[in-house]
Amino acid sequence: MVRATISADIVSSTSLSVEELALLQSEIRLFLERLSEKSQGKNWGRLFKGDSVEIFMYDPHEALRVALLLKTLVKKTFSWGKETNAKRELFRKYGIRLAIGIGEMRTADRKQDILDGEAIYNSGRLLEKASKEKQSIKRSMFFACPNSLLNEFVDVMVGLLDTLLRNATSRQNEILYYRLCGRNEKEIAAILNIKQSAVNQRSNSAGWKAVESALNYFEKLNFES
Repeated sequence: MVRATISADIVSSTSLSVEELALLQSEIRLFLERLSEKSQGKNWGRLFKGDSVEIFMYDPHEALRVALLLKTLVKKTFSWGKETNAKRELFRKYGIRLAIGIGEMRTADRKQDILDGEAIYNSGRLLEKASKEKQSIKRSMFFACPNSLLNEFVDVMVGLLDTLLRNATSRQNEILYYRLCGRNEKEIAAILNIKQSAVNQRSNSAGWKAVESALNYFEKLNFES
């Protein structure tokens, strides 16, 4: 059966203070715990080396939503203006670099902490290639699957989502995060203690409708062919 994996690393993690990195690691671990609980253990992930993440998705159709949740989670964690420090500016813009891989998996053993197969090879190789870009990041979201035609189209779509999220503020990412969680504007307003009109404005500015359309398309794709 076809599965999905997400390989990711925090961009310019060395630009964060010890306290900032610890907070971000805590948020990511909590996110991974909730991901596993919600799927009754079918989906799971791990944080390693302090700034790297790997996630296994039983249903590949959930991969884009989970990738965007991780992306917006990292970008919403800190609120700051445009940074003058180049490394911190890279973190502010991109937050986390990630690759979605689709394919067969020989082994996905959570107890043994082993991921082995086409999906993790696809996501891992893309991330490794992207990670070589140190000073000039062109994009931070990638996609790979065995179907060459589908791969080309979806990778372009993922690249466009990456561009859309690149300059989104921490407040806008916060709204997107809750929208990706399935919350409506009224619920988000109550959670953040702000007016519903403010939620609507930030949601529109961040391009939620385009994100939602991309998700709806991705979740209907046939990855088995």
